[in-house]
Amino acid sequence: MFSLWLQVLSWGYGGVVALRNFLYKKKIKRSFFYKKPKVIGVGNLSLGGTGKTPLVRYLVQLLSKHHVIAVLSRGYKRTSIGFKVIDALESALTVGDEPYLFYKHFVHNPNVTIAVCENRSKGVAKIMEYRPNIEVILLDDAFQHLSLTPHLNILLTTFHQPFFKDHLLPLGRLREPRKGASRADIVLVTKSPPNLTQSKMDTIKAAIQKYRTTEIPIFFTHITYHNPIAMGDGKQIRLPTVLLLVTGIADPLPLRIYLEKNGHKVTHLIFQDHHWFNDADIINIIRLFDRLSDPDKAIVTTEKDYVRLIGHHWSKLLFPLSIFYIPMEIGFAQEAQEVFEKKIMDTVLF
Repeated sequence: MFSLWLQVLSWGYGGVVALRNFLYKKKIKRSFFYKKPKVIGVGNLSLGGTGKTPLVRYLVQLLSKHHVIAVLSRGYKRTSIGFKVIDALESALTVGDEPYLFYKHFVHNPNVTIAVCENRSKGVAKIMEYRPNIEVILLDDAFQHLSLTPHLNILLTTFHQPFFKDHLLPLGRLREPRKGASRADIVLVTKSPPNLTQSKMDTIKAAIQKYRTTEIPIFFTHITYHNPIAMGDGKQIRLPTVLLLVTGIADPLPLRIYLEKNGHKVTHLIFQDHHWFNDADIINIIRLFDRLSDPDKAIVTTEKDYVRLIGHHWSKLLFPLSIFYIPMEIGFAQEAQEVFEKKIMDTVLF
């Protein structure tokens, strides 16, 4: 009976979303298109955890070498409202964890501006006022923001939970019907095994193309983890065997699997995506860490969780402990990377 009610709610939700999409498609609701600057959208059909953050960072690194660019995010769960350009006075709390992470990465790059605004159309206009020489704007998590039409729409879906096997909320994790994939210009199948067979790739490509009227490029990407970085007062440069993994992201399983495959014994403390750590959380982390019997131990977290942890006024209690965060980035097969980057650069140049 419960699943039946979920199905009914899913149909109702899908009807509302389909009507909204129809109004934009028939131009009953207005969608803005800017000839300049070039606008690239990055998003998904499902809830979080598809790897948007590492892709946006990858695109910033690629484009900012030769272009003046901006990243525009909503700033999910931030305490501020309206349009805001991120500077040294802001924090993950005031502008959101992902935009603040982008800011920390590119604060010294004069070609990069990071901004937040709930209204993407208004945000683009404000960025153009703030920086008139802007050439490219990356829209973070904007696939459902139909009031703004990008020059290039990049859709992400994960290898293990592809949109074509998922269902609409609340029965599944989809924000809109699968046919929304028809708006994509590129699809990235993220978090894929690096040794995928051609047969498996062809099967997935065929499943995606069913929701398309024309064929589009489809790329398979994987996660690459980098050496852990010590936080606070910790002097260790090696990650111990026994770990307390603390995560507040949508899909922490790949990191846990990576750590366990590398011989670590992991106790995992899981919080919901974008969780803002409170006093009780900090105390609980310390208590769980103290209970780990092995003296060769450490706390480890993600880079996105790191920017939320350091923003907490009790974070100094963690710094005497052995605590690390693990950077990650998106990876392509060499041939696929060249094709993908050419597609991006062609969009910007023409």
